[in-house]
Amino acid sequence: MWLLVRGSPEPQPALLSLEAMGHLASVKVNYAGVIEFTEKITQGIPWTQWELQLGGTRVLLVARGDCLIGTDLRLAKYQNTSEANRTSELVLPAPKPISARVNHEAREKGGSYFYSINGFGLEPLIPGTENRSKAISSALAKAQQDIEASCSSPDVLATAKKNAEAVLKPAFGAVGWNVQVRWLQ
Repeated sequence: MWLLVRGSPEPQPALLSLEAMGHLASVKVNYAGVIEFTEKITQGIPWTQWELQLGGTRVLLVARGDCLIGTDLRLAKYQNTSEANRTSELVLPAPKPISARVNHEAREKGGSYFYSINGFGLEPLIPGTENRSKAISSALAKAQQDIEASCSSPDVLATAKKNAEAVLKPAFGAVGWNVQVRWLQ
């Protein structure tokens, strides 16, 4: 008979299914902002470093969106666990944005909308909508960047940590464990 001898694993608190939860979303940030963006149409002047501005498209976007900040519980680790005292240290990765999005719903449903799209200079005379489409896409990309930046601010991340602890500690306490949370950077 073969006997496989392994070291006994460190005892774990009763909530082993914690890792199976995936992400714990602890903060939702609602975003609203006004973005002005201008896509210029220029023509380079040969053999010089100058460009001749022919016109452009100016876009005014009222951007709305949201993002979720959470902790990936699949990366949670237990350390310094004492089965006798029913204490443990829960090591968690720092919260980070899970999702950030510009709301593309209708204006009446709280979505983003273009307040103004204006061509200036020779742009209205140039056939096609390429410059206008480029300006709209660039304004929406800027809105997406702004939402992501607002979700990554230190205040929001600190609130996410505090909220995650407010959920996790009572959950462990309900099954008789005293767990201290340590955050990785």
